[in-house]
Amino acid sequence: MKINSGSKDDLLKFIVDKYNTTNKPISLSEIKRKFKDDTLNQLLEGLEREGKIEKVESRGKISYKPMIEKDDIKEQLKIIRDEIRRMNDLLHKLLENSREISTRDFDEAYERIKDSLDYAPLERIRIELGMSKEEFYSKFRKHVEENYDLIAGGEEGFVRRGSLYGIIKRRR
Repeated sequence: MKINSGSKDDLLKFIVDKYNTTNKPISLSEIKRKFKDDTLNQLLEGLEREGKIEKVESRGKISYKPMIEKDDIKEQLKIIRDEIRRMNDLLHKLLENSREISTRDFDEAYERIKDSLDYAPLERIRIELGMSKEEFYSKFRKHVEENYDLIAGGEEGFVRRGSLYGIIKRRR
C-alpha cells in the first residue's frame, strides 16, 4: 500500500489497530512492510510531535505505539468499573444460590455421617453443610423435630428441659 501525504490517518489507524490486537508496540520494519513510502519517517515523526504515537526503543529496535488520550483512559476505567460491578453482582447471586441448602441436602448429609446404629451428631451435619450454628438450627429445627428422634448428648444441638440434644436418628 503506497502512502501519500493525506494518509497520515491511515498510518495512525494501522498502528492503533495493530496495537489493540497485539497489545505490543509495532516495529518500524512491520510499518515499512505495510507502508512503502519515502516520507514514512517524516509522517511518523509528525505523528509523534502531535502526541498521537510514541516511539519505543528496545534493544536497538524502534517500535511505535499509540498514545492513549486521557478521555480514553477515563472511558476504559468506566468500562472496567462497570464490568467489576457486574461480576460482583454475579458473584453475590452465585453465593446466594449456593447457600440455598434444602432439607434434602440435610438428609443426604445425615446418610453420609450416620454410624452403624444410624446415629449422627448434628454438629457434624452442620459442618458438612458449611452453615453457621444460628443458620443451621433455625433452618432445620422443624425438619429435625418432624423426621428424627433427638438423643441427649453431643457438643451442640437443641436444648430441651435443660438437656442438650445433639444426636439424631431417623424415624422409621
